[in-house]
Amino acid sequence: MRRLFPLFSVGVLLAVVLVVALTALPDGGGRDEREPTQVDRKVLAISIDGLNPDALTRLGPAKTPNIHRLIDEGASTLNARTAYEKNITLPNHTGMVTGDPIDADDGGHGVTWNVGDPSKSIAKGEDSVFTVAHEAGLSTGVFVTKQKFELWQRAWGDHIDLFAAVDDHDRLVSEAAKDLAAEQRDLTFVHLSLPDVAGHASSGMSAPYLAAVEESDEQVGQLLEVIDADPGLAKDLDVILTADHGFKPGITNHSEKVYENYRIPFIVWGPDAAAGEDLYDLNADDYRDPGKGRPGYDGPQPIRNADLGNLALDLLGLGPIETSDIGKEQSLDVK
Repeated sequence: MRRLFPLFSVGVLLAVVLVVALTALPDGGGRDEREPTQVDRKVLAISIDGLNPDALTRLGPAKTPNIHRLIDEGASTLNARTAYEKNITLPNHTGMVTGDPIDADDGGHGVTWNVGDPSKSIAKGEDSVFTVAHEAGLSTGVFVTKQKFELWQRAWGDHIDLFAAVDDHDRLVSEAAKDLAAEQRDLTFVHLSLPDVAGHASSGMSAPYLAAVEESDEQVGQLLEVIDADPGLAKDLDVILTADHGFKPGITNHSEKVYENYRIPFIVWGPDAAAGEDLYDLNADDYRDPGKGRPGYDGPQPIRNADLGNLALDLLGLGPIETSDIGKEQSLDVK
């Protein structure tokens, strides 16, 4: 009988070891029910209102070094497209953050106006990139240089942790840079509009317009300085830069049917983007370079500024905007 207790103890010990081993297995008898570890990704989206890609070519790396750095070190195209219906500020920016076309009858966000009007609203039930990010527990911030963007605050105020609409461009960029450094929000949207202001006043590609593009490049540089100064932020953050429309030389408006107006840049830079790659080459199966064309929403699609929302969410490790039509089935490959 003396040997029964030691044998029993050994048996119990073996059973305990077996149970512990099984519960450590990733599947089957001991499935790990813990949530997978989330990588701390961040996205800074920048829209330069009225940026004609030809201005970047004409000014070159010497006068627009920061945007050219994004192009050289990231994946990009200078032949993306605005929304088909209109390429004015509020409709196109709302497309960027909803992933939708404009026409509400075709499932779009319905923002056809371009002025601040508290009586008008985004289409009912329309979600945004801020909605998805915030509901996933991520922090969001919006910095814009036009007061009419209060439309977003009315629509998604509960999903935007900080909304700053500041007409003074220098102060707006300073506030955005400080917030980027201190808060390091998961998703930040920054709207810069000096080229648009200069284009309406002096026409596209005029001397004042090109000077405004140079100054916008400097503003982008202020944001990049924050990223460069923080190794952790540089490791975690991707930048998406695009525009709502361009500006034709000699013209002070931007009709949606003019090539120089509906052609825009789309640039992705950061740890998740391939260096020096063309976005159309990376997405040859799903997107087609439109040349000088202005394709609608049927048939092969160009890269559009409305791809921004779902691409940002993909980079953050989240699913698409459920109410979106653009970039929902396949977000852009950037590497």
